[in-house]
Amino acid sequence: MSLANALMICLIMTAFSCSKDDNPDNPDNAVPDPAGTITANIAVYSTIKIYDNGTYRGNISWDTPDNFYLNGEYIDVSICNLGKMKGLGNITQIPQAGFSSPARANYFIACESGHGYVIKFGSGTYVRLYVVESLVSTAGGIMGAKVKYQYPFVP
Repeated sequence: MSLANALMICLIMTAFSCSKDDNPDNPDNAVPDPAGTITANIAVYSTIKIYDNGTYRGNISWDTPDNFYLNGEYIDVSICNLGKMKGLGNITQIPQAGFSSPARANYFIACESGHGYVIKFGSGTYVRLYVVESLVSTAGGIMGAKVKYQYPFVP
């Protein structure tokens, strides 16, 4: 086999090989942020308000010691922690199970750095959210979180 043929075979194999690094469903693979991604710092007294076609659906806030505060304003709100992943782009589906539903409209859930979440407001407004990192005060306590999110999330 000539050197040119060997190089051609190597190029073809490289071009057509597929690895788990190409799979956005692999939480260990950093996938680029999707179009429409919003980055925000949330802390006490800051709120991400969720609207669907101009109708208020609820909000996502942060509260001490390190929790999301979800408010559904008279509608159901539920959240699913998808676990550790590399970024917002790794959230590719709406989970079929694992949502926590509160006993009332307002409730708290742990805000974990490096975790992905899907939040459902009402009968079908979904938000995908990724916690980039905790925000630490100069005194050393956690004072909020840097998050990336997208809504409406329609996979």
